Amino acid sequence: MEKIKWLATGGTISSVETEKGLVPASSDGQMKKMLEVLGLASENICTEQLMNIDSTEISCDDIRNIGIAADKAVRGGFDGIIITHGTDTMAYTAAILDRMMDGCPIPVIITGSQRPFFADDSDGKANLLNALNAACENIGGVHILFGDKLIRGGRAYKAYTRNDNAFISPSGKYSGSISGGKLICSEKKPDGKYIFRSDFSHKAGLIKITPMTRPEEIETAAKLYDGIVIEGYGIGAIPTRLLPAIKRSISGGVKCVLISQCLFEGVSMGVYEVGTQAKDIGVISGGDLTAEGALARLMFGEI
Repeated sequence: MEKIKWLATGGTISSVETEKGLVPASSDGQMKKMLEVLGLASENICTEQLMNIDSTEISCDDIRNIGIAADKAVRGGFDGIIITHGTDTMAYTAAILDRMMDGCPIPVIITGSQRPFFADDSDGKANLLNALNAACENIGGVHILFGDKLIRGGRAYKAYTRNDNAFISPSGKYSGSISGGKLICSEKKPDGKYIFRSDFSHKAGLIKITPMTRPEEIETAAKLYDGIVIEGYGIGAIPTRLLPAIKRSISGGVKCVLISQCLFEGVSMGVYEVGTQAKDIGVISGGDLTAEGALARLMFGEI
């Protein structure tokens, strides 16, 4: 096995049952016991517990610290990195790390589980083993490995609350898949320069358009954020009653990016007049980006 760094953050995979439900119980000792269950020697796998939280509680500062630890491992000569993480915010962390570690020359594999590792029916054992194997592949960049799919960090979306294949790529783009217990990769190792960026804006927000959305909501968000992802209707439409507030926000320096509430096929703002009107006032098309991917790109000033 290659030299692997394992960063643990808590999540369901590390959880134990309590009177009030599952609670993360990540520790260095627990990590070593997991490796023993998988029949793996720990000499080539360096474990580090970064935090022990339900991923619902994760903050931008926490994600930054995960990225800093991962970058340290890259520069420390490790061949691959795995990060165990709760599923609820995994796609957000993956999208931000994907931009933090642009052009990363080694695989950074984020995984977790729907049921605790030590549960009899746990999916965590297979996910952790597959993540460790993926971390030994000749690929680079940040990916989620969950169930039978390997997905680029900025392309992942949690689509199921219980299914073992909880994550999908709405764009249909996958980095690889698990077949017959083996990982088949379609990802190529990046040949560009590795750029690590830990300085990013927290001031990015998300608004989902509904028939009840009021202009005041747009104006309030514009005071809080430097960039707003707007989940519009269908192929790319925003109600005209909201456009004046959005126009004022854009004039004030707030970037507004339009994505679709539909999971698949993305936006094309010129198909309907309501989309063209949004484009004409400066709303930016997010194409087929997920909300997580669009937010991450706003946070790094890439949109």
